[in-house]
Amino acid sequence: MASKLNKRSIGPVIGIIVIVLINVVLSGKFFRVDLTEEKRYTLAPVTKSFLSNLETDVFIRVYLDGELNPGFRKLARSSHETLEEFRIISRGRIKYEFIDPTDNSEIVEELKELGVSPVPVFEVTADGRRIQSNVYPFAHFRVGEYEMVVNLLENVPGLNATANLNLSMEGLEYKISSSIRNMLTDEVQAVAFLEGHGELEEIDVYDISEELSHYYQVDRGSLTSDPYILDAYKVLIIAKPREKFSERDKFILDQYVMRGGKVLWLVDAVYITLDSLKGTSQTPGVASELGIEDLLFRYGVRINMELLQDVQSSLIPVNVAPQGEQARMVPMPWMFNPLMSTNTSHPVTRGVNLVKGEFVSSIDTVGTFGLMRRDILLQTGQYSRRLPVPVYVSIAMVNEQPNREEFNQSYIPTAVAMEGVFPSLFANRPVPPGVDINLSDIKRKSVATRMIVVADGDVIRNDVRMRYSASPQIVPLGYDEVSSQNFGNKDFILNAVHYLADDEGWMSLRTRDYRIRLLDREKLAHDLDFWKWINLAVPPLFLLLIGAGFIIWRRYKYR
Repeated sequence: MASKLNKRSIGPVIGIIVIVLINVVLSGKFFRVDLTEEKRYTLAPVTKSFLSNLETDVFIRVYLDGELNPGFRKLARSSHETLEEFRIISRGRIKYEFIDPTDNSEIVEELKELGVSPVPVFEVTADGRRIQSNVYPFAHFRVGEYEMVVNLLENVPGLNATANLNLSMEGLEYKISSSIRNMLTDEVQAVAFLEGHGELEEIDVYDISEELSHYYQVDRGSLTSDPYILDAYKVLIIAKPREKFSERDKFILDQYVMRGGKVLWLVDAVYITLDSLKGTSQTPGVASELGIEDLLFRYGVRINMELLQDVQSSLIPVNVAPQGEQARMVPMPWMFNPLMSTNTSHPVTRGVNLVKGEFVSSIDTVGTFGLMRRDILLQTGQYSRRLPVPVYVSIAMVNEQPNREEFNQSYIPTAVAMEGVFPSLFANRPVPPGVDINLSDIKRKSVATRMIVVADGDVIRNDVRMRYSASPQIVPLGYDEVSSQNFGNKDFILNAVHYLADDEGWMSLRTRDYRIRLLDREKLAHDLDFWKWINLAVPPLFLLLIGAGFIIWRRYKYR
């Protein structure tokens, strides 16, 4: 009898010993299994590598706590889950807390000093009353003496509240990790605006330059005979040149790209401006001869010598008062200023509002380079048309009603991102005079690099009030004074520079996609009674089956 008992008891003992050993071995290990289809609880490898090597404590205070509506509760929960992952992988270097600022006047005053304003949320109560509450979807980061506040809420006009909140949850990993990186970075990368070819003046790009200065050292300058003058810059911005490039300058730009340089091209193929329409009945749009057409063609794009008209366009003020009477300005649609839609699957343009253009041309991709990837970033709307040069433009064209038969082209590309290996324009050409370089240093094929080409130089230009006064006023980039709307120009340019300067893959975090899984309300209403009975009947039936099965098993065993 004793031997039988020993044999019966040895199995559970061995099992307990194995479980204890497994716990001891795995006590220093941490792992989770993410069973979601889009891997929403799995951080990207680049984020894990960064956090695992973190040597500085980061303190984060999130103001999403207290009485929140269901949408903001989801954002708060996602923020908590993301920060918890950050804390675990960083070995406790990430420290966070959630605070309800609405019950603490001191915190509200502190947020005001930081320039933070609440987001008003309107809700309808059960008795039909419409109430307003204030929400602070912000995170306050502090590393040593440095601190910054980040808005966790995306607000893309045209998207409903659910889509914007979902977009906000998708961008949490990128926003939090990029904020920490910016605060811990000792070495600041440099970007430069090219001068010397009639590019936009400093005041015309003042707003985006200020925004870029939060992340980069921003310089301006012209090319010289030194072929390596651009090598110190991570990204070169060529903003609306109006004068022809010399062969020397093209060679220096080409070799900069061959050595891995990144370029953001913002080029007008047709020379015409709204200012040129003032005081004249009409003005011609003529091709801009910049001399870089062969350079861009060699890299795989062609900016066509044409203007685009789009029914989806911004407004301009037009004087509708009869001649001799006091001016009466009325906003009217100007189809030469298209509101370009964005590519929602690319890191540069995902979550970016419509981008406002002015006298935009189209872009074609040319060549079949196997080592290059090309993605359309911006395009016109559904009803567009092309006007090849020479084209005559008049303010009176605001009165023209678009004919569907003429506006029969859709989604014409206006900006493209290219990534890969580029061939050199000067692979089989002599070195232009005025360049001091050894022939052995000339590269005929680039290393892997990137560039973005936009067929509109005004995408980056901010308006300036009282331009020639002693104190000119800068209008924020993308803000349209006629309609009082903020378009996505600033976000587009900022993301474009981030994308070009990104060698580690951080921008890929912006393409994370969390699908919104909503109930089918029509099906739910139709099958409501069926599912009610299922919920009522299945649990007790399940318990009865378990009880009956247990009784049958006991009878069979002890029969």
